[in-house]
Amino acid sequence: MKKLVSLLMILLMLFAAAPSYAGEAEGASRILVAYLSRAGENYNVGIAREGSASAAYAGYIEKGNTAIMAAMIAEMTGGSLFEIRTVTPYPDDYASMLRTAQEEIDTDARPELAAQVENMADYDIVFIGYPIWHGRMPQAVYSFIEAYDLTGKTVIPFNTHEGSGQSGTQRVIESVLPGSTVLQGLAIRGKTAQEDTEQAQALISEWLEGLDMKKAYTGEEAEVLAAYRAIQQAMIDKDIETLDRLYRDGTTFTHMSGKKQTKEEFFGEIADGTLNYFAYDILNPVITVDGGEAVLTADVTLTAKVYGASGSWTLPVNAHFTKTDGQWIAHN
Repeated sequence: MKKLVSLLMILLMLFAAAPSYAGEAEGASRILVAYLSRAGENYNVGIAREGSASAAYAGYIEKGNTAIMAAMIAEMTGGSLFEIRTVTPYPDDYASMLRTAQEEIDTDARPELAAQVENMADYDIVFIGYPIWHGRMPQAVYSFIEAYDLTGKTVIPFNTHEGSGQSGTQRVIESVLPGSTVLQGLAIRGKTAQEDTEQAQALISEWLEGLDMKKAYTGEEAEVLAAYRAIQQAMIDKDIETLDRLYRDGTTFTHMSGKKQTKEEFFGEIADGTLNYFAYDILNPVITVDGGEAVLTADVTLTAKVYGASGSWTLPVNAHFTKTDGQWIAHN
């Protein structure tokens, strides 16, 4: 327990230079981004695991392809994320997962879900995301769709694949939800979502703009968001030069316990592999700009391995910025 508490303290410290943490943003969106995704072994992405039956065509990934796509959609629309999880998780091994998925298709199964959306009535627009398995939408997605009355709501599918596109799932969802307005979905290759963030973001952005679903960040708000994204990516890339440029000299990083760490100490642990970041998701960002000062408030999900412990954590954060020589710089 002591180790877990210490880890959470460290994670809180790492989210922002300023150690003040917000609650949920006011004016919550009426957009829900629900998705089913798998980490572990996936087709044509990740690092092959020695001895795996799937090693010839699948590799291990820390975050599922569809989860990456869902996070981008949530950020661009201001929507709320909901992960569709089954009570019995799908196997980590890709070949075993395919056998399980085929058995579910053969029996027209409805796998039991581990969680429910408690306030589905509050949402007008529901994005539904999934991978394509055996040319089909996973049976657990049927479990999700059938668990709610989506009559009168706008439903928008999205999926990842490795060559099959939507594989007819747009028509399937339209037939299953005759009382909903189903808009044109988007299919992106899993390898693109996993390995080419810039291309995936461009495809999603264009799609959302066509649907008039994209939340607009313009001017200095967009600049602040871009600066925060740059910090996230630099942490993932262990790009200490960029981190040093985007954080003001003298910035300290503070544990919940009050213990402080200098910028140099923090960056040193990123550089030497003590702190390893794999992905950040920004949820419901709210950006306030007042002259040359700005605050970005959001819920941020971190996927990382820190001090030997791996996982994903979602925490609220306030990130403070000052504009210096045309650049937004983070600080305490």
